[in-house]
This record gives sequence, structure tokens and C-alpha cells, in this order.
Amino acid sequence: MCMYPMIDFYSESINVASSSVAHHIDILSRAFRQMAEFGVTLKEESIDGLSGAALQRWLNAFKKEHKPSTVNNYVVTINPFLRWAHTIYPDSVGDFSGVLKTMRLPSYEQLSDEEKPKEKYYSNEQISELLAVPKAYLDSPLKKRDRAIIAMFVATGLRVSELCQLTIGSVLDYKHGYVRVRRKGGAYKDVDVADFAYDYIDAYLETRDDIADHSRPLFVTVHGEPVNRNQIYKSLRTKQRKMDGMQFGSHALRHTFVSSVEKIGGGAVARDLANHKSLAITNRYDHSTAEQRHDAVNALNYGL
Repeated sequence: MCMYPMIDFYSESINVASSSVAHHIDILSRAFRQMAEFGVTLKEESIDGLSGAALQRWLNAFKKEHKPSTVNNYVVTINPFLRWAHTIYPDSVGDFSGVLKTMRLPSYEQLSDEEKPKEKYYSNEQISELLAVPKAYLDSPLKKRDRAIIAMFVATGLRVSELCQLTIGSVLDYKHGYVRVRRKGGAYKDVDVADFAYDYIDAYLETRDDIADHSRPLFVTVHGEPVNRNQIYKSLRTKQRKMDGMQFGSHALRHTFVSSVEKIGGGAVARDLANHKSLAITNRYDHSTAEQRHDAVNALNYGL
């Protein structure tokens, strides 16, 4: 439940996928908290202070702080809510659903390099490059740790929060090919691990002087503290920034994992390995490289 009963009522009334309900609630709650600065108060059965001018003032302020795509996301979520509120409470909520207008998005050529969409699917060659280390750093414990982290991401598809909670015992005390992980949602599950990852894990663990304590975090900082998501992002970004047009962060490696296993084992296998609730969610993670797309169209000879 959110802080606005009317939004809760709306979320129970609309016909959208369950995975989208939380998204609607979040956007509407944020928007009406901001609109309070312009005199709009969302009550249980009315919206006090709602007017075309108040909505436009909020939108003008919102545009200054957010990208056009974000603005449009809010507008197309708020307008149906306003129409619904007017239909359900016609005596207390006027019809202002047409006040907020979406913005015209810039063309691809008009976007800066930072704004252009980044590829989320790393090729095999790019993964090999991420795992590579100059000879001068082959013995570096930190480099071995970072290679092991990358290997685990692309060998398991773990989320960064799941990887951070792994312990030494998660690997050494468990059957080969699996780790026991508390997944999103709170349930503990066996997660498959590709065999190649163990070479990187073993090489990293050889640098640890606390390997006998299996309760210790699997991945730690130079000071022996558990790594967190920000530290992992920074270590990945150092290597990923060298690859033009590629998205940074661990989530891109998760996208790569899901896309790769889908091509090998199909959608159902990818869904289960990614711990998704439905194929619809998994499909958002399925990508291809330019080379794969080019090879696919060139395979269309239609018997000619």
C-alpha cells in the first residue's frame, strides 16, 4: 500500500500486468508528492487544488529536471489516472486528463553520446576482453577478484545484490556447478554456475588468507570488507568504458547471460535461470549483436 488511498484503489481497478502495478503506484505517488508544491492535494475521494494551471506548472518544473523520455513516461501514466478519477468521482474531480502533453523526442542524431542508447548484450569477444588482464597485473589479488566477479556474473546471471551476499562457503561447501543464493523475493534457491567460472574463483581464493573461514564474504575489498554494489559498479566501469557503445554495470552482464542462454536452451530455460516469473520479463533481456542480426538476414535466401 502507498500513502495515497486513491492510488491504491486505482491500482486495484486497472487492467495491467501485475509487474506494472508497482510501476504505476511509484510514478503516481512521486508525481502527486511533487504537485503538493503547486497546491494539489490528493485525498481519498477528491483531488483538492487540481487545475489545468497547477498541472502545467508541475509539468514545466518536471521538464527542467528530467529527460523527455522520463517526462513522457510520467504523462502517459498520469493521464489515465486523471480520467479514471473523473469517472469515479465526477463531483469532486474535474476532467483534466488532456492537459498534460508528451514531449517530442529528439532524433538519434540529436542525442549526445551520453544520451544515445547503449548495447546491453556483450559479445563473446567482449566478454573475453573484460576477463583479460595485462601480464604485469596477472598476480594482482584485486585484478583476480575483479575477473572472478565478472566470471560469476556471466556464468550465473546473478543480480548484484545476490552476488554481494555470497560467502566462501557458497562455493566451497556446495556441489560443483551450483551456489545456494537468496534470490529476489527472499527464497533460497540453487543457482547454476557455468564450469568456466571456477578457474577464476579458484585463482582469486588463492589470494585470500581467510579461506578457512567459510562464513566470510566471497568477494571483499582490499581492507577485507564485503564489496557493495557501488564498488562493483566502479570496478566494472573501469573496464567497460573502453568498449564504445556498451552499457556499464552488472545488469548489462545479466542481460548478456540471459540472451546467451536463451539462444542455447530456449526461453523457458532462460526464464528459470534468470529467476523470472514469466517469459514476458525474460524477453526484455533477450538481445542480439549486429553480427548475429546481419547473419540472420543473409540466411534468408528463399530458395533463390
